[in-house]
Amino acid sequence: MSDQEILMLIDVHSLLNRAFYGIAGRSRLTAPDGLPTGALYAFLNMLTKYRESYHPTHIVSAMDMPGGTFRHRQYEDYKKGRSPMPDDLARQVPIARDMLKFLGYNPLGVADYEADDLLGTLARRGEEKGMRVFILSGDRDILQLITGQTSVILLTTNGDGSESVLFTPEQMMETYGLPPSQWVEVKGLMGDSSDNIPGVRGVGQKTALKLIQDYGSIEEVYSHLDDQKGALQKKLRDGKEMAAISRELSVICREVPIRQLETLLSSDVSAAMDREALAGLLERLNFRSFLERFDLKPSQIKDESGSVIQCADGVSVCASETEWIQSVNNDAVAFLLPDEGAPGILLTRGRSFEVTDGESMLRLMDARENVFITWDFKRQLRANGLNAPRRVVFDVMIAAYLLNELGRSDDPEFALRASLGENYQPFADDCPPLLRDQKRERKRLCYLLLLAREKQIEKLNERELMPLTQVEMELVSLLAEMEQTGILVDRAALDNESVLMLEELKALEQAIYREAGHSFNINSPQQLGHVLYEEMDLPTGRKSSSGQFSTAADELERLRGYHPVIESIIEYREISKLRGTFLEGLKKEIARDGRVHTTFNQAVTTTGRLSSSNPNLQNIPVRTARGKRIRELFTASPGNVLVGADYSQIELRLLAHLSGDHNLSAAFREGRDVHLVTASRLFGKAEPDISSRERSIAKTVNFSITYGISDFGLSRDLNISIPAAGRLIERYHNQYPLVESWLRRQGETAKEQGYVETLFHRRRYLPELQSQNRNIVNFGMRAAMNAPVQGTAADLIKIAMVGARRLIRDSGLDAKIILQVHDELILEVSEKDAAGAESLLRNAMEHAIQLDIPLIAEAKQGLTWGDIT
Repeated sequence: MSDQEILMLIDVHSLLNRAFYGIAGRSRLTAPDGLPTGALYAFLNMLTKYRESYHPTHIVSAMDMPGGTFRHRQYEDYKKGRSPMPDDLARQVPIARDMLKFLGYNPLGVADYEADDLLGTLARRGEEKGMRVFILSGDRDILQLITGQTSVILLTTNGDGSESVLFTPEQMMETYGLPPSQWVEVKGLMGDSSDNIPGVRGVGQKTALKLIQDYGSIEEVYSHLDDQKGALQKKLRDGKEMAAISRELSVICREVPIRQLETLLSSDVSAAMDREALAGLLERLNFRSFLERFDLKPSQIKDESGSVIQCADGVSVCASETEWIQSVNNDAVAFLLPDEGAPGILLTRGRSFEVTDGESMLRLMDARENVFITWDFKRQLRANGLNAPRRVVFDVMIAAYLLNELGRSDDPEFALRASLGENYQPFADDCPPLLRDQKRERKRLCYLLLLAREKQIEKLNERELMPLTQVEMELVSLLAEMEQTGILVDRAALDNESVLMLEELKALEQAIYREAGHSFNINSPQQLGHVLYEEMDLPTGRKSSSGQFSTAADELERLRGYHPVIESIIEYREISKLRGTFLEGLKKEIARDGRVHTTFNQAVTTTGRLSSSNPNLQNIPVRTARGKRIRELFTASPGNVLVGADYSQIELRLLAHLSGDHNLSAAFREGRDVHLVTASRLFGKAEPDISSRERSIAKTVNFSITYGISDFGLSRDLNISIPAAGRLIERYHNQYPLVESWLRRQGETAKEQGYVETLFHRRRYLPELQSQNRNIVNFGMRAAMNAPVQGTAADLIKIAMVGARRLIRDSGLDAKIILQVHDELILEVSEKDAAGAESLLRNAMEHAIQLDIPLIAEAKQGLTWGDIT
């Protein structure tokens, strides 16, 4: 076979659809220019994988053309009712055609015919030329084309993801019990709903297969119609005409008049690649990993004379600090602090200056009133061990995050391409990256940052994001201060707590063994599943990807009450996680100063919320006794106290403001207990008669509504029947009617635009709504309803943080913001200034923005974080 020519045929639209819906709902990949690229990326991965597996000498790609085909003339309703192609996918199709052309994969479409017909014709002619033919497709219609020389690589999806099956005549017999030539007979009987081919009403694949296995063809089935009995005979008799039509529609034409057919089949794929054009396209799409995979060099931008452009080459280097200061005037200045031996760079469009010491560089910047621009300023400050300056720096990374133009937070090139488009200029040297001139590359980056800011400002203004941008830019230096300050940990108390939890784990372990009757590995899902489902015979639920019955947290919750061991296992897992993550893990993060210096991630979450890592201080449980014990390990330093403030019911207050619901807003304006107000309506009682349990139920309903919860979800959360949960939701919406209509509008907006916005115009894109998986779509709808509320809460706490720091600076209080956890701000304050700081913090949070209802922040003082929670 190694000497035989191999022809690979690609069913383009079948693969693109599979690629698009396979990634929909998981992420929204885009090129820097905003083009959706999820389908293209998965598509290119498929093509590359199968080319590397089958080593074709020739490749042709069959594509459908716009408009009808000869089949539409045969049957007017052919493909009628098919949903239009999603816009995100439609935008990727012409790019896929270019990609195939540049790869040398010969994209081909012929008017009046479908891609299947082109595949059939190309396969037939390839066989006549003595080629071995492989057809790459996800469409089972293609199975009729299988012969001794032609095989189909059929892409399928199972519970573990995507896979492919190589269909040969032997595989057809093993899978379906008939030869490929009879597949069209099966299709005639069963039809094809995706193409609106009717088949025989009531006859599915199983019955159609049995009939063709027994009789060989539709004609023979009808010749022996008397062999069938009852309902099946009637279905076949009534559907005889449609069976004939459906078979005719299902037959792939193998005689399409393809111009330059012989040229296509003689095109050597290894020589047909347009390397320069492909490199340019891959760079545009930000598919840079494929550059290396295809051994391509980055493209170079050339001017009108054909010379390679290298930005920043015309920027002269200043010999001294004085010369640079005198040359900058009011120009914007891009900069990079020193990094791993490379000097710091200060650069305008005309002049640059190198500084080897980061502290001196910040002093030099403080002496100027220019606009200073950089990338990921907080990381640079931490890497250099520097205090944040008082000046506000324009961080291109943060602006890219606000504009949804950020690939990864450590990838400035994506953001620069997104901002600059055709004006983006890659590094022009052909030499390997390690041999490049590092100074020159850093100057290039600075030069592009200057250009990018101008474009970003335009877009931020268009999107009405400039007020939020100012907050985010000020927040950069505040977060840098918080990271540098850190929070003190009581190491002795930490060690003691770890020992106590270990003792609790050992006691629970023995209790679980007693219930089970023997010891086993509690942390092994397989062994635990065997104990629970086989030995104890507890009700089984869903299976994991390994095929075993799941012992995940939600499955254990389902089993509560069936056996006492379940409570012990759940508690064992909780303590094990707390001890491993927040106690033993925390020990590794304590610095020499006795404090932990978490990293606050400002450009990661889709909602705009901050996250923290190394260690993650936002995941410590808030409402549990053990979580409180862990928070008590974080303390104020001697002579200081911790002052914390937490927004009260912030998401409900924002829901009231955003929806404009009069009843919900009135409860907050009047200072009433909104959970009692809701419970009164849900249970038809006066507020004084509401029990604590009824208030708790109302509280769950109040907060669940902001997440677009279903009756099924609420029934699970409250452990009540689905109809009872549905009645609670209905009563809630009757009480707060504008909430329901506002939530519904968010879902409609998300479907129309692909995103929703916060009060401050931060966008949350929702690729989940393009999924074919109903569960993923439902998740997307819930996210659409919640994102404006949760995202506005994220914006609000950031505004409050910036405002609080300004007030602290202006007041001269000995206080620092050290932590932000969700809706909570924590300060470390000298004992003498504690009362003033508490008042100041509450004031900053409650007056961060003006809403139709009051904002309430509840503040406390204490020596530990646990004291103020």
